[in-house]
Amino acid sequence: MHDVFARYGKCPPSRRTRQYTTFLLLFFLSSLLVHVVPGPAAHAYMDTERSVKLDAPFLPTPNYVIAELLAKVRVGKDDILYDLGSGDGRIVIEAARQTGCRAVGIEIDADLVDDSRKAALRAGVQDRVRFIVADIFTEDFSEATVVTIYMGGHVNLKLRPKLLRELRPGTRIASYSFDMGEWKPDAVSTFGKEDAYFWVIPANASGKWQWTEGSGKSKTTWELEVSQVFQEVSGRISFKGKQYPLQAGKMNGEEIRFTLSGKPFGKSAPVEFSGRVRGHAIEGTIDDGATRRVWKATRNPATVQPIAK
Repeated sequence: MHDVFARYGKCPPSRRTRQYTTFLLLFFLSSLLVHVVPGPAAHAYMDTERSVKLDAPFLPTPNYVIAELLAKVRVGKDDILYDLGSGDGRIVIEAARQTGCRAVGIEIDADLVDDSRKAALRAGVQDRVRFIVADIFTEDFSEATVVTIYMGGHVNLKLRPKLLRELRPGTRIASYSFDMGEWKPDAVSTFGKEDAYFWVIPANASGKWQWTEGSGKSKTTWELEVSQVFQEVSGRISFKGKQYPLQAGKMNGEEIRFTLSGKPFGKSAPVEFSGRVRGHAIEGTIDDGATRRVWKATRNPATVQPIAK
């Protein structure tokens, strides 16, 4: 998770090319030292032969950033945290040590993984952590409830479809320094010139939904049509022959929220809908400011659409 220059997303170069590329990179970095000076840990890594094995040296995540990431995504003892590109393992180890959670690091450099395992043993958390030598684009981490990333902008964009496709709704994601392009973060923390970005994997609520209220002559049918781009929801509700656009629609994991205006209940106050999306069913409450009642909708499976490209 600590590689400022991405180590993934391209074909492996030959050993000669990698060494030459690394030499040029280190020469370029040394010319910038008057402006950017890596900390002691980064220097220690860059001064070893190990850095030649990677396309670029890794830089460790600062401890104060780790503390903010763990707090912001609310890591608890029942969570399973995966750190993608785990470097020296510090986030995995700190997560297990501070919260008691299970934590897994995926790192492509076997030497760093070996160091991580030794560090976990010294920290006394070896029974709660695991480090894997693997490619983050092929390794299965679908069991994660929390994912942390510090890789690079184009790596995040390449990784984004896998995150949305394989992680369960409600899984929390934290990325230091790099965002996810058009996928807007749910929250941002700022550290001087750097930011950390946070997301919650949204359920897919797109499609056409329907439910009924009452019975006999008082039976009323509601129709809900939802369009979704990442966690943002738009669409309309048809009710008693009229249509009302959804406003302020958003997904937070499985939770859907939106409001209606236009006096659908003969009142000027907005009507607030909330519910939980589970498969092709929504169950929640409708609040018109005076009363609250339950709504249970079902979706036509054939109407589901992708929420991201």
